[in-house]
Amino acid sequence: MKTTYNKENLQTHLEEIKPTGYTLESFENEFFYTKNEASRKITITLFYDEYFPHDVICTGISVSILFYNVEQIFHDVYVNNPISDFKHTLNKTNSFKKGFTYILTTIEKNKLKNTKVFDDASFAQVKPLLEQMINAAVSFVNQNQTLQDFYDLGETMNEDDQLNFYIHPASFRMAIVKKLLNLPYTIFLQNEINLYNQHNMSDVSSFAVALKNHLDSI
Repeated sequence: MKTTYNKENLQTHLEEIKPTGYTLESFENEFFYTKNEASRKITITLFYDEYFPHDVICTGISVSILFYNVEQIFHDVYVNNPISDFKHTLNKTNSFKKGFTYILTTIEKNKLKNTKVFDDASFAQVKPLLEQMINAAVSFVNQNQTLQDFYDLGETMNEDDQLNFYIHPASFRMAIVKKLLNLPYTIFLQNEINLYNQHNMSDVSSFAVALKNHLDSI
């Protein structure tokens, strides 16, 4: 006889591994731990394949960081210059993200993706792996506190990793961060404007122009 395993059962298990100072929240079938600080909001998200009412397979953990000053500037421009394939919600859209599945060994990754969680015993099989990733995520945000920390970290990355580190559209957030840190941004952003014009991406180009004008004014 198959056991019943629903969202409520998963929530109970996730409460067991909730990091100190964080709150477990859910939206539809998503689960994440959140922590609000003075200048930022941290969100640690669990990724999983759900097969309710039977089981789930946990697939990974990531952390997202929302810097309020970055997203306020983005939103101030976005409300009058929306981008067709992108939505921005103030105090919800994040600034940076980083995954932590990579810290697991190949054997551990295979164990995670091949273990069906449907009761306490099966959850116990993946619990140490989830805790390992969650602890790494918490350590990461504790070690990188400020916007300067995140900018400096991004500057050590290759282009692909940097684009994945900043939330899409990455180039606009890079420009905002540069402005907030009193770093040169004008040439960088003008190059982006030229690129979007060359590709006839009018709505994105309009946003970029409006963003440059806004950053120039503050």
